[in-house]
Amino acid sequence: NKMAADPTNFSSWEDAADDFGQKLDLSVRIREILRNYPEGLSIIKELIQNADDAGARTVKFCVSETRVSESSSSHNITPLDTLMTCPSLLVYNSAMFTETDFQSIQRIGDSLKKVSGTTTG
Repeated sequence: NKMAADPTNFSSWEDAADDFGQKLDLSVRIREILRNYPEGLSIIKELIQNADDAGARTVKFCVSETRVSESSSSHNITPLDTLMTCPSLLVYNSAMFTETDFQSIQRIGDSLKKVSGTTTG
């Protein structure tokens, strides 16, 4: 089925707006974003701004520079250990995740924050 090139044929243009299979590897996109941050505390400041924008009263950081061996005996490994098999940063804030937050994380690099005049960053 070839889509008609006629712009007055609304149903064909509506069909063209559907997902056409384009995929973005989330980890690759996050890596690109992090590489573009200046060195230093910029990322930490951004995470604190995000927590403030979300109305969090608490922000906690857990930094792990150690590597948990994937070959360690399984009876000593916690669920967190399985996530932290390399140097890691785990960040928590006390704000509730909203429907808008879910929509925002689906649009990495194209934040919905710019719509709101009440956000810090």
